[in-house]
Amino acid sequence: MQDDQAERLESFEATYAKLKKAVEELEHGPLPLDVAIARYEEGMKLAQLCDEILDKAELRIHHVLRGVDEPEGY
Repeated sequence: MQDDQAERLESFEATYAKLKKAVEELEHGPLPLDVAIARYEEGMKLAQLCDEILDKAELRIHHVLRGVDEPEGY
C-alpha cells in the first residue's frame, strides 16, 4: 500500500517538475512561435493532470476523515 502511495506521489512530483520546466522555458526564453505553442499545450495538459491527482488525493482524505468521524457499527 505504501509503495502505491509513493508511486502516486512520485507521479505528482514528476508531473509538477515537468510543468515547472515548461513554464520556465516560456518565461525565460525567446522561443519560436511553434515551440512556444507546444510548450503552452504541454503545460496546460500537465496542469490538468496535476489538478486531477490533487483532486483524487483530496477525495481520499475526505473518505478517511469521514471514516474517522463515523461511530463504530456503521
